[in-house]
Amino acid sequence: MTVATGPAGPTGATGATGPAGATGPTGAAGPTGAAGTAGISDFASAYSTPSAPGTAGAPLTFDVNGASAGTAVAHTAGSGDFTVSEPGTYLVSFHGNVSPASGDTLPLNILLELEQDGTVVPGAVVQQTFQNATDSATMSFAFPVTVTNTPSTFSVVGEGGNFLYSAASMSVYRLTDGT
Repeated sequence: MTVATGPAGPTGATGATGPAGATGPTGAAGPTGAAGTAGISDFASAYSTPSAPGTAGAPLTFDVNGASAGTAVAHTAGSGDFTVSEPGTYLVSFHGNVSPASGDTLPLNILLELEQDGTVVPGAVVQQTFQNATDSATMSFAFPVTVTNTPSTFSVVGEGGNFLYSAASMSVYRLTDGT
């Protein structure tokens, strides 16, 4: 005699979770990653302490050397030139206060330009137009520049007329080497 099978009943409730199993063995160590790049290791900074006259076409001078490290960037106190002796990419940063010189014809349009080896670096130029003899402005820039041929010289040159500058500082940081 054959007995017929009836329909399946409803699924029962889920049972309690059992205990966790033992931890498996630790896998093999992966390969060592590539070495990272070092931080900024070469830089030089300088600043000017007294107010100084600026002349169109002449570099601003920095009479006091600030912090520095490494040998890729150098500045001689009292000079406007920062000399780079190793190829690479450098960040050049300038900050200073500028005002018209006594007797200037107003309005007076002053540009401060970063020059590399006597050539203006496009994009590293700031401009201010002075309307009154008592006007003053803070002018600054920070711009990356690639140096392929050394030695190379950076300076900040004023254009447009005579002016006074004070509280001026310049720093040159090596970001990458030339390879």
